[in-house]
Amino acid sequence: MTQDVRKIKTERDLQVAFVQLLATTGFRHITVADICQASLTSRSTFYAHYLDKYDLLDQMVAHYSAIFANRVDLRFNQIIAGDIDALVAGLSVDMAENRPTVQTLFTVHEPEADLQANFRAMLLKKWQGFIVEQAPQTDTPTDLIAAMGTSVQMTLIEWIIQHGEPALGGVTDAVDTIRKAVLLQIKTD
Repeated sequence: MTQDVRKIKTERDLQVAFVQLLATTGFRHITVADICQASLTSRSTFYAHYLDKYDLLDQMVAHYSAIFANRVDLRFNQIIAGDIDALVAGLSVDMAENRPTVQTLFTVHEPEADLQANFRAMLLKKWQGFIVEQAPQTDTPTDLIAAMGTSVQMTLIEWIIQHGEPALGGVTDAVDTIRKAVLLQIKTD
């Protein structure tokens, strides 16, 4: 049992140090030695947990992507239903604990580990599925509608990550106006 607690603590320390370094140094300039020094961890301990800095990034991106994946259906349904107050409040709660880490990881764009791209891809898939279900009778390309819907949600997520818990009034009104404009493009005559 003690070993599991130490493993968790060590991984947490390595991840915290890594995120702190990412906030000040580009990913490509960070070395394993930098991470070890910042986390007060030996190289052998680092390599007992991760293959390299790419593996560390991959695991962190996978972790936060999984958290988002668990909530994406709920948050998507809220925007479609027009329950924008609950959407904004829910996103704020979802992001509260991990906001600084997610904010920092959103700045890293590696081909195999891009948290922002993962969030966007999950939302785009939801929008594409929703549009297909609606069988719209529209001249507007459905991939454009899906991209616009995704952009609305990603902009809101990025704004909440950047600013924290918002005052709901102006934010919800703006999101709802744009949401309605996107949904108007899906005519189901």
